[in-house]
Amino acid sequence: MKFYHQAIQQISGELGTALRSAPDALAKQVLEIRLRANWPPVLTLREKPFLLEKPILTQQQLQHLLEVLCGYSIYSWQESICKGFITLDGGHRVGIGGKAVMQQDQIIGVHPITSLNIRIARDIPQQFSPIVKDMVLNGQDGLVVAGAPASGKTTFLKQAISILSNAQQRVCIVDERCELAAGKLPIHCDLVQNCSKAEGLMWAIRGLAPQVIVCDEIGAEQDAQAVCMAANAGARLIVSVHAINQKQLLKRPTCKKVLDTGAFSTAIFLDKGSKVGQVKEVVEL
Repeated sequence: MKFYHQAIQQISGELGTALRSAPDALAKQVLEIRLRANWPPVLTLREKPFLLEKPILTQQQLQHLLEVLCGYSIYSWQESICKGFITLDGGHRVGIGGKAVMQQDQIIGVHPITSLNIRIARDIPQQFSPIVKDMVLNGQDGLVVAGAPASGKTTFLKQAISILSNAQQRVCIVDERCELAAGKLPIHCDLVQNCSKAEGLMWAIRGLAPQVIVCDEIGAEQDAQAVCMAANAGARLIVSVHAINQKQLLKRPTCKKVLDTGAFSTAIFLDKGSKVGQVKEVVEL
């Protein structure tokens, strides 16, 4: 419940009142708050969406809300906005829907804003099984954490970071979306943040000499290329990808390119069930 209220703390007015009026039992279940022009808010729950009765939001209200969430300094967030999201304190991601403003084939803004999706980040410690904990701590090769959206990949990685640091392994988090490193970092952990994964991975290798690099959501071609370079530099990698099973993992070109480096020996698939971060299957690659 506290994570839900942390995510909405900057929202005021009728929308803020409506969101804060959610019963505690409901607030605990909320995964996302979806705000769309000309519709009332929708709360995404694990089982089914929950529609609030009011307020009916306008594009102007969504634009104003984005400015509020950016601390009334929307230009300082422009690069992130052009990628389709901003990240709030606590690691809550706000996805942005709307019309891209283009200049010479580059996105330079979004106007009008037609939807915002506030994704609730939860710091929920997971009890890894002895087998999974041993894979995280003692694996000689890299580890791929795979699952559907909202299956708990980021939650899993946060717990892995804590376990590695407690074992006095030097960890570097490459955190493009500012979600993995919310709050106080473990003592044996360095952070590269607010840059692309490709840039961050090279930054980590060049200057921080990590034993393990942890990186969330490898998806783009340049991400895969950077992972390949980092793997050749000697650091062990723990990365997450979107894939619900081994067949889908091997089918996606960027995933296949990452696996073809030979740097990863194991994939852990998470179950999008009632418990976030639950391990469904472990596959040797």
